[in-house]
Amino acid sequence: METLAAAFDLTAALHNRGIDFAALGGAYLVFLASCVATAAVFFAARSYLVVAPNKQARDYGVYVCVVLLTLLIAAALENELLPGTVPTLHYVSYPQILILIALHVWVLYRPEPWIIELGASSIVASAAVAAAAAAATGSFRIAHAVTLLGFAALLGFLWYQAITTKRAFMTADSIYLRSKEDVDAPVAPQKPWLGLPHWAALAAGVALESGLLMLVTALVCAIPAVSYWIARRAWMPELTRFVWLVWIVVGFALTYGNYLTSLSGA
Repeated sequence: METLAAAFDLTAALHNRGIDFAALGGAYLVFLASCVATAAVFFAARSYLVVAPNKQARDYGVYVCVVLLTLLIAAALENELLPGTVPTLHYVSYPQILILIALHVWVLYRPEPWIIELGASSIVASAAVAAAAAAATGSFRIAHAVTLLGFAALLGFLWYQAITTKRAFMTADSIYLRSKEDVDAPVAPQKPWLGLPHWAALAAGVALESGLLMLVTALVCAIPAVSYWIARRAWMPELTRFVWLVWIVVGFALTYGNYLTSLSGA
């Protein structure tokens, strides 16, 4: 009976998995320090960096979510399969990891520059504070180093694909800079006419659409024409053939006009 009671001792079960008041207090202090460090890194990033909300920035959010979910699963396996030992990561760190995952899921659904900067700042700050805490308490292990290297690689990927400094951005010879930032710059004259490639593409498109229109018209008009021939053994009168010709000409003109309209709006 005592063995059965010990098996269901909740306090012992939590203690074996690193969940006690001391661990909770330490995790809370790490969380507060991470929040302060995140705010500092975020405001520095907003002052000195420019983030492009491109596909690579969204991919960064995907990769971070995968790494953090893997970290949660690995920590759970270690805590459950090796109870009583000193695990690499306690359950008390789960809330902070879940917050990091929520931030980067936000990056997936709204990849705006400030959200991307907030997510990356949270990773930088949390990794730095956690590494400092682990080193100060003498609990830094190889698994921690591997995780930190993984986060550094993800941040390097984000930096290379989507981040630049504001100085580099302002001195770059970019289309965005000339068209959006330097509004007083002289605009180069543009040709008010179509070039040869445009005319060739236009002629090919009109010919294709007109041929298709003529084919459809011929097929549609063939039904009453054949019916008239079967019924009266004679071709349709001249008026019907004139209407057919007008239909083809009008259809060609409409097709040509639609192509010019779409070209001018492109």
